Amino acid sequence: MTRSNAPLVQSEAELCAAFIDEFNRVPGWTCYPETAGFDILVVHEDGRQIGVEAKLQLNAKVADQILPQYWQDRYGAPGPDHRMVIVGRITEASQGIARLLEMCGIAVLAPSRGHRRRDGKFVDFPEFHLRHWLQHLSGPQLFDWNPAERCHVPIVVPDVPAGVPAPLRLTEWKEGALKVIATLRRQGFITTKQIAECGVSATNWTRSWLDKGAERGTWVESARMPAFDQQHPEAFTKIQQALDKSAQPTLFT
Repeated sequence: MTRSNAPLVQSEAELCAAFIDEFNRVPGWTCYPETAGFDILVVHEDGRQIGVEAKLQLNAKVADQILPQYWQDRYGAPGPDHRMVIVGRITEASQGIARLLEMCGIAVLAPSRGHRRRDGKFVDFPEFHLRHWLQHLSGPQLFDWNPAERCHVPIVVPDVPAGVPAPLRLTEWKEGALKVIATLRRQGFITTKQIAECGVSATNWTRSWLDKGAERGTWVESARMPAFDQQHPEAFTKIQQALDKSAQPTLFT
């Protein structure tokens, strides 16, 4: 844990951006912003996951956000191996909350003031010292929540900022919706069976977003269909490429 006399960041988005930039430079780790209900889901190449919530001020709200709900263990809901809170700073008033979270198995990190040279002069920047923390400090002793199932990892790293209000998330359902659109565009139509094979319910599609096709049992694109492909163009392109390589008429059957 690191104490700071003055805030190094002005927003949760800035805090997340600094954390992501530093963690992505640690070999083997990749940060997925706004994923699986966390501000950041950090994933190791061996599959381990850290769910991260960010707040400028450490308070009871972030404690409620990072801890799993009671029903999640009961029903075996997906979750990360480890949980972490990052904050702008830890004050005397919030030190007790930090200790309480760590006793509950939640790592708490705040950045220190780093210095780097830019345009011929030194500038301050928030630094978490993550490489050293992972190897020598609390990192090796991170509490393992041992979830029955790990969080779903998106097919691409979402191109969205973390720690912003009303984030645009690439969820598992959104990936299924992108598969529906890719199949629809490739064939010119889709069936309810094929929609189900993409991992989503056909109800919304057939009731609201698609029109009946010329052939019985087929559905075609309409102007009412949400532009999920425009929301996540990189993920949609990857799904299209996989579909083009597939010998089957649809993906992931």
